[in-house]
Amino acid sequence: METFDSKDLILDSAENSKDPLELKYDGAVFPSLVTRIKALFIDVVIMLIIFTGTTLFIDAFGDIPSFAKGFILIFMFYLYDPILTSFTGSTLGHKMMKLKVRKYNDPERRISLGQAFLRFITKGLLGWISFLTVTGNKRKRAIHDIASGSIILRTGYAAR
Repeated sequence: METFDSKDLILDSAENSKDPLELKYDGAVFPSLVTRIKALFIDVVIMLIIFTGTTLFIDAFGDIPSFAKGFILIFMFYLYDPILTSFTGSTLGHKMMKLKVRKYNDPERRISLGQAFLRFITKGLLGWISFLTVTGNKRKRAIHDIASGSIILRTGYAAR
């Protein structure tokens, strides 16, 4: 005959009352502010290399109007982060730092292109201010992550 223990009831209710997001993030590792800044710095260096290469490539064609050159470079700048983030889940800097950008409510899925543009624009408008919330919240989300409904996770690391 099975005996009833009140401790079993308490454990079951504690597990059932857990926030669904808590269950989704069990074992997740969130990157530190320093790791995120390193990824951003890597992206800036990559963008400078891309800009330099594109400028040299455009100059090889000779007489292209300056406004066309400027348009191409600005177009590249505004598409690098959103396209890579939405289609691959990370920029090159994120990949090098073993980070991935995911939907906050569904961390198995990448963010949409619209979310990626909102994230990029918010980050661009706020600059470094956007990163102030990273150290102050449990999941280390920046303001641009909160605004776009995204979260950054470390890949290849076990939770401590």
